Amino acid sequence: MVEHVDIPEGEIHEPKGVSLQDAGRVYISDGAGSGTWTDWPTGWAYYQDNGAAQVFNTTASKLSIDGAGSLTDETKLPLIIRGTGSLWNTTTDKITPIETGDTYDLRFDFPVTAESASPTQLTVEFDIGLGGSPSIVILERFLATGKTTPYTLSFGFPLLALTDTTTNNGIQVFCKTDTGTVTITNPSVTIVRNHPGSI
Repeated sequence: MVEHVDIPEGEIHEPKGVSLQDAGRVYISDGAGSGTWTDWPTGWAYYQDNGAAQVFNTTASKLSIDGAGSLTDETKLPLIIRGTGSLWNTTTDKITPIETGDTYDLRFDFPVTAESASPTQLTVEFDIGLGGSPSIVILERFLATGKTTPYTLSFGFPLLALTDTTTNNGIQVFCKTDTGTVTITNPSVTIVRNHPGSI
């Protein structure tokens, strides 16, 4: 009789249950001698707007990305929502975390096509309230404007879906200038789920 530890590599069997799994599923041990098969938890999507130009002034207004741009890509979404969900809701214009505790990397690209009255800063507010203006801001970013148009403002950062409110409400994006106006045409966002809250 051959001890399991001495079985040659070529004769070792696959993990239990592998023949019943779809492609892209992984086995996660529970630390107690067992485990479960689950969907590969990471993935990404890219959403590009194809709507009218958006003009932002000193009063915060909501950014829209309708997902109708030709480069929009949801083919690499996390398997748990691929074909049934999104990481950006193109109807309500919100980041939509999958579960509380998730972490994401985001990158926004704002093509600036016009400015008026010499703005020097665009403030971007990430809000988990449900209103038409910022009410529960969890993060701000400040972008230098005032360059010769057209140009693109690009910025990225990690995001933690820390609370159930974040997950349940989603995250709206509001923009405002310090003075004058900034016109953004066909903005886009890349959203990468790099760690699930359940693990």
